[in-house]
Amino acid sequence: AYEQTNATLVACLAHIRRKFIEAKGNNKKTVKADVALNLIRKLYGIEQAIKGKLADEKFTIRQRKAKPIVDELYQWLLKHKDKIPPQMALGKAITYAINQFEKFRRYLDDGRLSIDNNRAERAIKPFVIGRKNWLFS
Repeated sequence: AYEQTNATLVACLAHIRRKFIEAKGNNKKTVKADVALNLIRKLYGIEQAIKGKLADEKFTIRQRKAKPIVDELYQWLLKHKDKIPPQMALGKAITYAINQFEKFRRYLDDGRLSIDNNRAERAIKPFVIGRKNWLFS
């Protein structure tokens, strides 16, 4: 369906982030997950700083500040993908992130695109909850 429109499919960083949070779980010694989470935190910090700016400004700032972090995150993922067994939670998080990365990094190419789809999910949440309550009450 995306091929038939001008829509740009962008993977959601919040979903990638959630996989690393799940991998960390209650194991506070999961330093490797912390590396990815810290890089993701930096990306969200940049997004917070450019909130409200024009799309052209967002694009320029993302290219200058976010792109090097995105590249660092990708290199980190590639470096660790063969070192962490894929059946472990961290291995699953790394595999998921690598599989989504091409679609995720598209947000860098257009200041109108969002780093995640949290806004859309928040907008539909009342309807989803209402539907669940209506169907299963």
